[in-house]
Amino acid sequence: MENVSSPSSPRSGEVAAKPPEGQFTRRLSLALAEWRLPILMGLVLAIVTAIPYIYAYAVQPSGHVFIGFFYLGDDANTYLAKMRQGWEGSWAWQNRYTTESSPAAYLFMFWIVLGHVAALTNLPLVLVFHLARIAAAFALMAGAWLFISHFIKDRSARRFAFFFCALGLGMGYVIQAFGHPVVFGNQTDTLDWRMPELTAFYSVLALPHFAWSGVFAAVGVALTLKAIERGSLGLGLLAGLTWLGQASIHPQMPILMAGAVGLALLLRPAAPRGWIAAALAFAVPAPYILYSYLAFIGNPEVQRWTFHPKHALPPETVSLFFALAPQFLLALTGLPGALRRRTREDLFLVAWIVLLAAILYLPNPAGDLRRRFLDGLYLPLVVLGARGLYESVLPRLRSLRARRLIPFSYVAFAAVGSAFLVLAPLAVAGQPQYTFTTAEYDGLRWLGSEPAGRVLAMPGVGLYVPAYSADTVYVGHYDETFDYVNKTQTALEVLTGKQDIGQFAHANDIRYVVWTVDLGTPPPAALGPPSYDTPNFKIWRLF
Repeated sequence: MENVSSPSSPRSGEVAAKPPEGQFTRRLSLALAEWRLPILMGLVLAIVTAIPYIYAYAVQPSGHVFIGFFYLGDDANTYLAKMRQGWEGSWAWQNRYTTESSPAAYLFMFWIVLGHVAALTNLPLVLVFHLARIAAAFALMAGAWLFISHFIKDRSARRFAFFFCALGLGMGYVIQAFGHPVVFGNQTDTLDWRMPELTAFYSVLALPHFAWSGVFAAVGVALTLKAIERGSLGLGLLAGLTWLGQASIHPQMPILMAGAVGLALLLRPAAPRGWIAAALAFAVPAPYILYSYLAFIGNPEVQRWTFHPKHALPPETVSLFFALAPQFLLALTGLPGALRRRTREDLFLVAWIVLLAAILYLPNPAGDLRRRFLDGLYLPLVVLGARGLYESVLPRLRSLRARRLIPFSYVAFAAVGSAFLVLAPLAVAGQPQYTFTTAEYDGLRWLGSEPAGRVLAMPGVGLYVPAYSADTVYVGHYDETFDYVNKTQTALEVLTGKQDIGQFAHANDIRYVVWTVDLGTPPPAALGPPSYDTPNFKIWRLF
């Protein structure tokens, strides 16, 4: 009988058909083919999410400057202020939106590092902000693909989960269409338009730290579970560095991830080295998480910043349901299969969602941080949803055409909200809330060139001052200014002559006073001639 050899198993003494260089080239080609989809989708997201911003910069009328943001602009400017502290060379954060002082804290490290990047590259802070957003588009698509591939082996289900993750939004437009009705005594809200962390697309479109938190969650989970499975301490260390990255954004998130991994391990134990790998993964970020906790409870400035009742309560339930309706409803179809199989991966996905629900709705130490545990929630939901669709829903359909059409239609349906978020800003790009006048912009830059001090201005200007200068404002941001409402009223009375501006400035160590025409009263004559003078925007330097 003739001895037949397979091409991959040459006869003894024969030279292998493929040289090492050929094997490397083939492996590289296979790797590129495997990662082509996330790379291309990252490019698509980078381009699509840049459209509103590029359009706004292009269409501004003469005498106006686009502020750089459409979505959650108040918060975005506070992130620029944090970046500026890094740009100035600091590695610690101080709250420049309130005049109460306390020691600096090593928090918001993601933004501080971006500020250092801006200083090294000599690029404007707002440009680095958007470059971080663009980089997040590629990183999040790669991370999501890694995460999804770990949990889903079927190629069609994997691709569906990926597109659903990349493009899907919620159904907040239903609440919008009904005028934000009161349901069960609570005012409803379009949370998927207001909370970028609920979806991958909005995270990339609006605020890069939410997108990067999703990146770290996706990669951290995949590395941690692989480290447990293989008993690999090297993978455990890489996972730990990933969780440290997430802790630099939201220090509480690795705690939730550790809880979900711990529950999965308790119910599906691993070999001893697997346990050690898991422990190593979460030991790496533990010192910084502990430091952040001590900073929150021991630093008065941080305590004042973090104590906000709106974060202590879970999102309004009906609003949250509509914000995640496409993801949540489809995930329900995958839940029975996960509970039936009860693999470590299945148990992890379920534990993530159950622990998050407990944090949101049950009494627990999370307190004011409840809403800050929602990062990356779309990841377990799209995996469960894809499994349910391809394991439970589509097999029941007799029509081949329906089995092919439904996944595409579902992604297209979920992408309606994403399309709206991109297109809606094009209609309002030139409106005043998204622009500076040239006088305002130049005035803020003038402040940035002067010695640092305290600034008295109304919040409409105070919001921007720490983003463009090293100054601290008396009142500027509804969350980061302590006693915001009362300070706003006081600032109005002082700037409109109802209180003595000289006495107030002396008592509060005010170096700069900003007057704008919308105050409706003449500039304060007691201050003399302004140092920066335009008809509608004036700044006095008092010392």
